[in-house]
Amino acid sequence: MGRDRRTQRWRAIAVQLLVFACVGGAFNVFYGLLYVLLRSELSAQPANAVALILSTIAGTWGHRRITFGVRGPERTVRHQALGLTLLGFSLAVTAGSLWLLSASVDAPTRGQEVAVLVAANLGTGLVRFAAFRTVMVRRPRTEDSPGSRVPGESEPPVGIEPTT
Repeated sequence: MGRDRRTQRWRAIAVQLLVFACVGGAFNVFYGLLYVLLRSELSAQPANAVALILSTIAGTWGHRRITFGVRGPERTVRHQALGLTLLGFSLAVTAGSLWLLSASVDAPTRGQEVAVLVAANLGTGLVRFAAFRTVMVRRPRTEDSPGSRVPGESEPPVGIEPTT
């Protein structure tokens, strides 16, 4: 029976990771469009920073609601603070990636810049998933007390069983 619970838990995590990837993918498209739009007026680094900040705020909201089933304003500030903290990490990785591209290619194209940024954001996305999951998924206090979850704070989306 313990093995079945572990299998169910890992399936739930895999489904949640898939949902996270889909939501994150949508916000990465939003990020990419913002970057391209801003890049026509700004240089690469400022365009990246502004696009990343705006898409991070929107993406944190999306992950709270869709991926982790968090409803209501409870802990919104904490979750957005985590999202913005992770933004610092993401900004360092994406800025470093752009720097490496410009150091290795004389005149990178917009397509090359976007490809490098998408790859960097995929890597940082895994870190974001682990951090958000740790903070946003509320576990019951004991295995046998499913009612110990705080109502409305972190109910899993439909089809995703809570983890213990």
